[in-house]
Amino acid sequence: MGLSRKQKEKIRSGWCCCCLIVVLLTIPFSAVAETVKLPMTVDFALLRSLVAQQAYPEPEERAGVVVMNEGCNEIWLSSPQLGEENGEVRFQTDIHVVWGTPVAGNCVMPIRWSGTVVFWQQPKIDNDWRLRFVTRDSKLFNPVGEKAAIPSLIWELLKSNVHGYIDSIAVNLAPPIDNLKQFMQPQPIVFASSPAERFIASMHPEQPQVKKHSLAFNILAESDVPLTSEEDELGVPPIEDSEMEERLLALWQTWDALLVNMIGQLSSKELSIEDRQLLLDTLLSVRYEFSEVIGGPGLTTNFIRRQFITSWAALKPLFERHLAPNPADNLLGYLSFFTAADALVVLDRIGPMLGIDISREGFYRLAHMLSDRPLDETGEVNSPLRDLLGFGAPLAIPQPEVPAEIAPVEPEAAPIEPTPTDAPSADVPFRETEPSGGEEPQKGTAPFVPVPNEELLDDTGSGASYWPDWKQVFGVAEACAATTPQLDKVSGWTAELTPAEQLLPRVRLMLGKSAKKLEDKLDATVGEAGWGQRLLETTAWQESCFRQFIVKDKKITYLLSYNNTSVGVMQVNEKVWRGIYDLKELRWNIEYNIMAGSEILALYLNRYVAAHKDFLGKTEEPGRKYLATWLYALYNGGPGQLKKFPQRSASKKLYRTDLSFQERFEDVQKRGWETKVDCLPKG
Repeated sequence: MGLSRKQKEKIRSGWCCCCLIVVLLTIPFSAVAETVKLPMTVDFALLRSLVAQQAYPEPEERAGVVVMNEGCNEIWLSSPQLGEENGEVRFQTDIHVVWGTPVAGNCVMPIRWSGTVVFWQQPKIDNDWRLRFVTRDSKLFNPVGEKAAIPSLIWELLKSNVHGYIDSIAVNLAPPIDNLKQFMQPQPIVFASSPAERFIASMHPEQPQVKKHSLAFNILAESDVPLTSEEDELGVPPIEDSEMEERLLALWQTWDALLVNMIGQLSSKELSIEDRQLLLDTLLSVRYEFSEVIGGPGLTTNFIRRQFITSWAALKPLFERHLAPNPADNLLGYLSFFTAADALVVLDRIGPMLGIDISREGFYRLAHMLSDRPLDETGEVNSPLRDLLGFGAPLAIPQPEVPAEIAPVEPEAAPIEPTPTDAPSADVPFRETEPSGGEEPQKGTAPFVPVPNEELLDDTGSGASYWPDWKQVFGVAEACAATTPQLDKVSGWTAELTPAEQLLPRVRLMLGKSAKKLEDKLDATVGEAGWGQRLLETTAWQESCFRQFIVKDKKITYLLSYNNTSVGVMQVNEKVWRGIYDLKELRWNIEYNIMAGSEILALYLNRYVAAHKDFLGKTEEPGRKYLATWLYALYNGGPGQLKKFPQRSASKKLYRTDLSFQERFEDVQKRGWETKVDCLPKG
């Protein structure tokens, strides 16, 4: 028995529904992709330089449109200028015409004309990423800027030659786009079907808009992963093991080297005081923030990515002003860097979901866009950086002193290069002064919570045991001579080996030498003789209890802070001041350590506190105590304390470290204050 017409229609309807479901299921997820816009901005100053570099190749930015018959027939363009006018690109160029009739080696009746031609154009970007300009109108002006009346011959010559030459100008944006794609390439390389590869392959240009100071357009790309909300936190989870911690530390160190490299691009530019201050603020803020999270759950790729984004937002206007205008510079490299940095801002939230995130390889690629100079991750003293940031020449390295009471030790062997350890010492008697509940912890160092380091010295400085049988137990490595000082250079500065009544006067004498230099460096008067020494003594007491070296496991080592960042009597933060000071000397040369701490305090007074409105009236007692504590807050916590300390002082919510510093600052001006130093071993 056959099916009825109604049954057949029902079956056909069912088949159609099934087919529709199959079709929907087979549609690629990318068909419902969301368009992501990556901004690209070409400042007119940069655009002018790119055009001059390409279309005006002769000396002094000149272009020979027609050059023939030994100078009888010539059209030269020079001095291109680009800008915005009524929503269009205004392209202006000077023009010089010589047009005659060549006869038997002579130029008969040449016509000469000089003036300016102005083109009004609309920018277009081809699918091959070439930026072109379509002329809508043009006008000629004489040398005084009036509309020119010229012979028809000259006009026809200009129309047929100059218009065509200008219309042929095309700026190739493909290299910056290719650099962007390489920068975004996920690491390690994944399959071509990955979201990142599909995202990169889908990139295409949006047509540009003419802004007041630039051409702006978007690089469009399709994302087939859901965009995250503002509340979502992406990135690598908090530190869970030492291997991950090492990777993140290496990633931050590369980012820090990139930041220094970026700052170094401006070393030859004429920077204002404000420009240099911005560079200093940015570098110090990044480094103090890192010191605050190191070793804890806050150190993630998300943290490092946000540091890059924040720093780029602060520095981008400075870079645009100083790097774009010179056609002799690395123009496409700068444009590549600007575009990649801006893209990273947009991809802050969705990049990790696509598999696109910051990496050491990505930072290296960014650095290569700026210059061929490799990143310096050594932490060695960077003289150009010191000069650029206003520190001047590197500190002279003083010879380590042997205290008079210490007899020199005969050098029987060369010192070894030690190996640091992160393990805290359980047997060194320091008392802790961590912030109490409810207090915001200080960034950087914390007083009296040292972790000794295994960079150790024996009685010849060779790094073995201090005790007499060291030679039989450990031996000597002569290949690393002079990396650390001999024992007689450090034992007299080591508390466990030198009674407090001897050590403290020695350290005070050394602090006094630097105090005079500190006061000489101060641009602002503090109204009190000896204020510099009082400040240094209080800081050394608070930070280290006057200790440069300690004994651990019967060996001498330098004092290291609880988070392994800061060293020596002034607890100078090696992470913050890398490239500014010699790290080895900070560890093993007490006078150099004090000189560095003194210079940092002078910096914070001259460049920060003295410019703040609260500085007025703080050069008399009790204002000097407020001023000293404010400087210590900056020394310990970075530029952010310029505002934070006055705020908590006004609200009477000083940290315990603030209060203890104030107490000690008052103590050191009193006779016999040394008896209150109870954190040193007694003789």
